[in-house]
Amino acid sequence: MSDEINNLVMKYCLANAVHYNGKATEKSVMQAIMATHVDLRKQAKLIKNLVDEMVPVVNSYSTEKQIEELTKIAPEMLEKKETAKRVHELPPLKDAIEGKVVTRYAPEPNGEMHLGHAFTAFFAYYYANKYKGTFILRFEDTNPKQEKLEFMDAHREALKWLGLPPTKEVIVSNDIPVFYEKAEQLIKNNQAYTCTCSAEKIRELRGNMRPCEHRDKSSTDTMKEWKKMQTGEYAEGDIVLRLKGDMDSENAVMRDPAIFTIRKDKHCLQGTKYSVWPLYDFAVAIEDFICGISHVGRSAEFDTRIELQNRIRELLNLVPHPEIFHYARFNVTGSPASKRKIIPLVSEGKVEGWDDIRLVTIKGMKRRGILPETIKQIALEVGMTTQPTNIDWSLISATNRKLIDLQANRYFFVPDPALLYIFDAPSNITCKIPLHPDDNLRGTRKINPSSFFLISKSDFDSLKIGDEFRLKDLYNVKITKKKADLDIILKENDVSDENLKSFLKGFKLFCTGSYSGKELKPGAKIQWTVADPKETVPIEVKVPDVLFIEDEYNENSLAIVSGFGEKSIGKLQVDDIVQFERFGFVRIDSKVKDKVFVNLAHK
Repeated sequence: MSDEINNLVMKYCLANAVHYNGKATEKSVMQAIMATHVDLRKQAKLIKNLVDEMVPVVNSYSTEKQIEELTKIAPEMLEKKETAKRVHELPPLKDAIEGKVVTRYAPEPNGEMHLGHAFTAFFAYYYANKYKGTFILRFEDTNPKQEKLEFMDAHREALKWLGLPPTKEVIVSNDIPVFYEKAEQLIKNNQAYTCTCSAEKIRELRGNMRPCEHRDKSSTDTMKEWKKMQTGEYAEGDIVLRLKGDMDSENAVMRDPAIFTIRKDKHCLQGTKYSVWPLYDFAVAIEDFICGISHVGRSAEFDTRIELQNRIRELLNLVPHPEIFHYARFNVTGSPASKRKIIPLVSEGKVEGWDDIRLVTIKGMKRRGILPETIKQIALEVGMTTQPTNIDWSLISATNRKLIDLQANRYFFVPDPALLYIFDAPSNITCKIPLHPDDNLRGTRKINPSSFFLISKSDFDSLKIGDEFRLKDLYNVKITKKKADLDIILKENDVSDENLKSFLKGFKLFCTGSYSGKELKPGAKIQWTVADPKETVPIEVKVPDVLFIEDEYNENSLAIVSGFGEKSIGKLQVDDIVQFERFGFVRIDSKVKDKVFVNLAHK
């Protein structure tokens, strides 16, 4: 077997390890060799045997040694080659004229922005930006009982965070006088009438395609009742203004729909100034004309309403109509992506609020550690499909991981810790560990080891007496005892610091080991922190899971994991996103006294 092949396999093993957090995988190495060296495919079996031998050896090296060895034999491979990214673009808009495209994101301010809203806003912004047009944020606040100023602010903040700044903002309730004017135009033309039928009767007659007796009243009588509606002479539910549509239409929306109703709740902006409010289709039809909207994005569920809104504009001579572009409703598997499902979760206390990290609200995703660019990339990836789309959390995690992997510094964190004592540990050593394995220029962080360490309970449970492993980036240890008397060890080590003694005695599981050298050997690598309150920081991690499993609320959708991390974590700032090595990517959520609270974004 030639040295050339040996060196080639070692080169690819080292490169794979250096570019993937110090851990090469046999499959990835084989794929890289076979893809790059077609001439070696006939020797695939031989190559595989070499890869299987060398990967464990390379993985046992420290990050520094992996970089050092790769620098010796193939320095050109230190620079990670990025795979060419596919450029996703949305399809062109029909009849779009540069500078004339006007789109809108039009939420009702009765809740906060979620992922579905974000996609809608992104599509509208994308096209306005592409055609150098106008992107409008329009609050459709015509249901006074539900609208809140705080929700308006939340949508503004969400757009800012997503990087989708509107060209201008419109609040629909400010145009109530215009809606009244248009309603009276319809009444005068005998194209609308007031109706005092009960809601149940209206529903029954519309279902049977039959008009009610009020349809034939004169425009004069309708106008009188319309004026009484505005002066407060009717209670809620007593009367509505209906459009003369088409009672024979197969589209039920067209069968004389209500276009105004009585609502007497105090409005968050207009107060009690108005008690007659336009219903959705009438307000949207008029407002799209007022705003000069040229193109409207809709999910398929609104298709039946297009005919009605166009009819309203035609009766009022408010044409041309906006062009419609379609996309499907998006759902996230196990996590509701509609206000209809999110609002009860918030009101019933099943989640912490609109910023709960299990929700796909923008606040929740931001707090979890999902980047704005992740959301926009997924919108482009999924695109303008008209088929209902279920997005899995794995797609969100994978997309986000690619974006934050090169940004996130690395730190040591030990969940659910057990105590390890090394009776012959080297003294006066300093452990220097890169902040990022792929970016030496970012610097290192220093850890001062002692004889006492914290390791995770899962690692503790897996160890047997005689097992040898490596404390990651430090040295090798051999387990001597799984049970020991801590008091005796403290006395033998002359530990007099009461805070340290109290800290060490707080751990239920305790084992001992012996130092077995610094030279890397094949075997397990174990995460650790120094067992000293001066060298560690207590950490609490929120670990989210899906809220629903097969439509049943998941009572175990949020876990709390406690542990300790290296003291440099205590210097991080709220909103920093880092990687706890071998645990996952986390966002710093808050810091209370000396304790750090973080949210797990994903592995």
